[in-house]
Amino acid sequence: MIAQIVDDLYDMSFLTEWEDLLLDHIPVYSTNVANPKSFPNRRIGSHRLLGVDIFSRNGLNRVDVLHPKASKFFDAFEILENQVFRDSIYLHRIDVNLQFQYQEGTQHMDGVSHTDYTIMVMNNTKWKSEWGGQFQMLSSDGNVIEEHEYIPGRVIIFPGDVSHRGLAPIVPYVYRYTTAYRVVMDPDKVLSYVRTYAKY
Repeated sequence: MIAQIVDDLYDMSFLTEWEDLLLDHIPVYSTNVANPKSFPNRRIGSHRLLGVDIFSRNGLNRVDVLHPKASKFFDAFEILENQVFRDSIYLHRIDVNLQFQYQEGTQHMDGVSHTDYTIMVMNNTKWKSEWGGQFQMLSSDGNVIEEHEYIPGRVIIFPGDVSHRGLAPIVPYVYRYTTAYRVVMDPDKVLSYVRTYAKY
């Protein structure tokens, strides 16, 4: 298995507070473009979802984006660091994505280096399997090599240089929120992190 899965890390109280923040205090924008290619405005890419940048930095000392409501996202990341990784992890970006019916993600990558990883959290507090919304990892020619159900609070840790996509809900009036933490990690340690967490 390429991705590592962590379920039940966040309790429902925490997830509910986080979801309320997303619904009421985090506006999303239609300029959220994956794999942007156009210059200089970067509005053309592989697909466009609703979304917003919560945090972004360029190097150790330059922060380009810091959302005024970012605190809960950092709280969630600290829980990951303390309970799953038991180590400090270099975080360079936090993004929120929002999908509705027909708003499918297309094949894309989040990084280029073998040390680039994405930690994705499924934010919805309620979800039914018949709503769709699966997360897929893909081969270079677009075949599905791994698929994971959308489950409230689920954490998926995967290499940023592996193609993937998020499927939209297949029913109307259902929203699919995810938060993506872009990090740099030693790939030799990732599996041991998750195995250690699973023992507790």
